[in-house]
Amino acid sequence: MKSVQVFFAAVLLLLSQWVYAGEFDDHCVTALAGGMLIKTKCEINIIFDGKMYCFASQESKQKFSENPKEMVIKAVEFYAKHVEPDREKISQADVINQIKSKTCDLSNKDAGYLELDGMDLRHCNMNNASFFGAYLRGANLSGANLERAYLNLARLENANLSYANLKDAIIFQAIFDKTNFKGANLSNARVIGTLGNVDMSEANIVKGRFGLDIGNQPMGAMRFDAVGGNFSNSNFEGADINRNNVRFANFRNANLRNANLFRADFSKADLTGADISGADMNEAILDGTIMTGVKGIEAIAGYDRSKGECVDCKVLR
Repeated sequence: MKSVQVFFAAVLLLLSQWVYAGEFDDHCVTALAGGMLIKTKCEINIIFDGKMYCFASQESKQKFSENPKEMVIKAVEFYAKHVEPDREKISQADVINQIKSKTCDLSNKDAGYLELDGMDLRHCNMNNASFFGAYLRGANLSGANLERAYLNLARLENANLSYANLKDAIIFQAIFDKTNFKGANLSNARVIGTLGNVDMSEANIVKGRFGLDIGNQPMGAMRFDAVGGNFSNSNFEGADINRNNVRFANFRNANLRNANLFRADFSKADLTGADISGADMNEAILDGTIMTGVKGIEAIAGYDRSKGECVDCKVLR
């Protein structure tokens, strides 16, 4: 009897998959609501309001269940603006020919896993290009257009991305070492990984999404880790860098207004002259953090619940 019930349950499951197609082309609806494009096999799904929604993880599904209507509204809005056009797979030979041409156009191309070490791509249009797992070590992308580019697992050691346009780019777990993002536009970009001593000084990171979001990460919890990184004079206004490890980092004169700094570890970091007005510093770690001349301390949320003893801020606490 039990085996019959299992059989019919399996049949019903198959029928439901035939009847329903995953919304948003099988992208994780929770990830979309959080501002990310994560394609799934829709093995984890739920039927809501007559439609099937897909998830990258059980955590994503649980998060969706807490407020499904709001999640769907946010997902629809993000997907409409960021749905990826089909990327055309390009060969190693074809990408070399494009790079050699004066009108290098790699937009909407899939250059995944190709070897581009040390190449000069400054003149290339790489809008919505995928460099998943590609080798870009020592490559020169200074000032290049990489808007909406997909750089997951790319090798970016010693790459020069200074003043590049990386608006809305997605960079998950790329390999960084002495990577140069000075002056780059990373507004609304999604960056997760170990950046180490990256140079992101003078960069525009308005509404950048560098924070930890467990529900939207199919490979488990990953965070932005940039011990000793250079973020001086960068604009993080409205950015999310919650729970990140930025120990010993340089945030001198950075704009952190209205940023989410929840549980971020700023131990021994230098925030001299930074503006943190309206930021959320709930449970942030400020052990040995230099805060000389920091603006807006009296107006930030959660400052009284931050941890550690910062430098040049006791009188304001």
